[in-house]
Amino acid sequence: MLGDTEQRQRALYASVAHEYDDVFPKHVADHYLDKRTNLVKQLLPLGGTVLDVGCGTGQLAEAIAAEGYDLFGADLSTSMIARARQRGLAATCAGVTTALPFANDTFDLALTVATLHHLETPERVTATVCEMGRVVKHGGFVVLWDHNPANPYWPILMKRVPQDSGDERLVPRGELLNDVHTAGLKVHAAQRSGLTPEFMPRLLMAPWRWVERLVEVTPGLNVLAAHNVVVARKP
Repeated sequence: MLGDTEQRQRALYASVAHEYDDVFPKHVADHYLDKRTNLVKQLLPLGGTVLDVGCGTGQLAEAIAAEGYDLFGADLSTSMIARARQRGLAATCAGVTTALPFANDTFDLALTVATLHHLETPERVTATVCEMGRVVKHGGFVVLWDHNPANPYWPILMKRVPQDSGDERLVPRGELLNDVHTAGLKVHAAQRSGLTPEFMPRLLMAPWRWVERLVEVTPGLNVLAAHNVVVARKP
């Protein structure tokens, strides 16, 4: 049975599902889809089973599946899941991230992208990371990719997008690392990624990628990157 928070969030996502895929310009959305898909390819170069936790309408799941991976998804919103299934992602289901409806040691990799800040409390974030660790096989990966609280643009952007209500809580990188240890996982990599805003013109994308990469690899400067990305491995 859903709690008050889950019911409120499910109602919000039901109201925005029809416009969710069009919130950001396609060339910007594709840029981030490529970055996330490439990370999966680096971690699982030979393919495997992937779980997208908080899969939404299935944009990322579809991109990963197109690379030959066996894709599964879970999302709180039945409206979002319906749209994911319209993409042909039959192995998606509605469920809460804190109690994933999958058996232990099922997937080669579980990832969650831009979902953790919607969980609102540290306890729910920790429970979600633990659940992801539970359903991943030994030797498998857990990828936590979420908004970086140190990036000053997020409060501005989040006031303008329909999927954010104002109840969100940006999760610090240190908290993610602590949750990885709580889940019994080992940190494989921790990085900061992305700097492309939604208003970036298509014609400037190519040169801007160099700027973005420079920020990502420069200590001190990369604190301002858009996302924290923590990759953990299950012993």
